[in-house]
This record gives sequence, C-alpha cells and structure tokens, in this order.
Amino acid sequence: MTNAVTTLGAGALAGAALLLFAPQAEAQLILKNPKDHPPYIAELEPHLDILPWGRSYGLGRTGYRGTAIDLGGGFRATIKIVEPVIPKLNNSIGITFGLDITNCHFCSRSWSLWTPVGANWTFYLTREWSVFADLGFALRSNGFYENAYPDFFGMVGGRWHFSDKAALTVRLGYPFVSVGVSFFTG
Repeated sequence: MTNAVTTLGAGALAGAALLLFAPQAEAQLILKNPKDHPPYIAELEPHLDILPWGRSYGLGRTGYRGTAIDLGGGFRATIKIVEPVIPKLNNSIGITFGLDITNCHFCSRSWSLWTPVGANWTFYLTREWSVFADLGFALRSNGFYENAYPDFFGMVGGRWHFSDKAALTVRLGYPFVSVGVSFFTG
C-alpha cells in the first residue's frame, strides 16, 4: 500500500508541476464549438505504464497484489469513429486498442502481456487541453498469451496539445497509470 500511495503522490505532484509551470496563455474555451480542434483520423501513442493495483488472476496467489507495483510500456492507437456525439459540444468517440508489456510479480514468467480494446470519449476544452475517458476490456496473459485472463479497464485522462499533431497524454485508472506522447494522423 505504501508504494501505491507513493506512486500516486508522485503522479499528483508531477501533474501539479505541469499546471504550475505551463506557459501563460489566453485559453479560449472551444468546448461548445463542435469540431473546432485540429482534424485527425487516428491517434498513435507510445507510453510508459505503472500498475499500482490489479488482481493476481490465480497466478499462484489469490486476491489483490498488495504492494507489488509492475512497470512497463506499450502502444495505444485510437481511431476516431463519431464526431460530435453530443451535437452542441466539441467531442468525439473512437475505438482504442493496443499492446502493453509489464513485469509481473505473480507470473511464472517475469512479464505480462496486456491487449486492451475499448471506447475512448474525448472532450476538447481548449486548443491546448482535452480530457477523455477510456472504457473496455483487456486480455492479460502470463508471458505470451499463456494463462490468459480477461479484465475490465476504465481510465480518465488528459492531453496537453503542445502542437496540432502531438500531445502529452496522461491516463489514470484501473489497471494502468500511463504517461505518453500522442501523435495525431490523417
């Protein structure tokens, strides 16, 4: 529990530092202007993962992991399918999928493979900031799809768009906390 609290505390401090030291700008609210954001078809995001919580899935122990924190990295792609969903707001829904590899404290191998697939709902607040929620399922396996287990994932996050084609992306939720850079294509 102490490691999880330390990790979450460090993440909160990093987020606060980003907000405090971000350049001052006149941010114009674009939330009520549908489609008033840089056009793109897909978002490609390499990222780093922290797994401060999760289940052991019958991999030798029962219940939750306790203080074991797994680390790793991955890649996520989101393809925009509907825009706008709420006609009077600047929002979109996409299909998100990816691949993550983390170390594993409860596996017969020393790593786990995660394959998430779900929906991503994004709201564009300003030209520089967007927020989103991800919801779906992930297939988690001990090694390369040995002893595979389905799991739910739910995350909220934000993006700081430092250009029209790239953004710093942070996700917080279950089972991952991730930080990456999103590249917008199309």
